[in-house]
Amino acid sequence: MNTFTRPARFVPAALTLTALSLGAASAQQSAQRQMTPEMQARLKAMQPITDLAQTVRLLPDLEKNRATALSKAQAAQLLPILTTLQKAAAVQPNDAGKYLTQIEDKILTSKQLTALDGLFLKAEKEREAQRAQRQSAQGGGQTAGARIPGLPGGLGALGGNRSGGQGQSAQGQPGQFNPFKQDRLADQLKAYVALLKKK
Repeated sequence: MNTFTRPARFVPAALTLTALSLGAASAQQSAQRQMTPEMQARLKAMQPITDLAQTVRLLPDLEKNRATALSKAQAAQLLPILTTLQKAAAVQPNDAGKYLTQIEDKILTSKQLTALDGLFLKAEKEREAQRAQRQSAQGGGQTAGARIPGLPGGLGALGGNRSGGQGQSAQGQPGQFNPFKQDRLADQLKAYVALLKKK
């Protein structure tokens, strides 16, 4: 069993940063005040799904380096998980946690996990730069549209205040949507599964 675990700063820090980090301390404090206890509880419940979505989104990047690319045996272990995620009507937080543990503890090597952590950090820095750029263009901005990987619509969806009907707000409920059937992540996952099948 692989004993390497992702540094604590990623869980729940990565999601907290993704949802709340606005660059300026005063803006961050006001963002935290805007989150209701219900929103915070949903955010916490979504954590395993968000972590899994972020991991799966970054897995293809391991293939760019021969030293971290998955072996044929690893691909064979990973494919059933990925195809299950593709087909599921909704992903439950408990299932997401189990899949993530299986990927990190039984499939990926320590070297691959270290590379994955580096990719997490890089992605987080890029998101922060994009947020800062958007906010300077908007002259401040609000957190309602803050993007959370794997969560359609960002924080607005968590609050259920978006004007898009009940189907939209249901997507922000843990266990009631599948991030792996959403837009770009669905396309990336399809391409990655095809790549793994060729190994």
